[in-house]
Amino acid sequence: MLEFAICGILFVGFVLGMVAMGLWIYNTSQVKQAARIAALNVAVTDNPAEASDRALKHLNNTLVACPVKNAVAYSTGDTGYGVAEAQMNPLFPGFQRLIDPKGASTVNGRILIRKEALTARAHKLRPENRPLYN
Repeated sequence: MLEFAICGILFVGFVLGMVAMGLWIYNTSQVKQAARIAALNVAVTDNPAEASDRALKHLNNTLVACPVKNAVAYSTGDTGYGVAEAQMNPLFPGFQRLIDPKGASTVNGRILIRKEALTARAHKLRPENRPLYN
């Protein structure tokens, strides 16, 4: 019984750690995808508000345990930029220190996930070249 108690605690801790790490990896992947969506949409449509809304919609539909989400899209010249952020609630105490030992990416006890992406406009999508392709 003692052996089961010791091994059971270690096994449950290991499983919970795997779940928490998997959730962090999943959320990081979804934030990166939202940044890509914002960058691509602003490069294609040249409408930052619409691109930000699409990226925020993606974040709202996919993230888990992230109450604070934000997405921004902007363009300069022939490049579209997307920035997505989320703040993930840690599932157990000390998880922030496991992911970021220096503590630079924690905000109010939450784990900050921030990703950026950029996309170059295709030749036919540039405003000065659109008449050539219509």
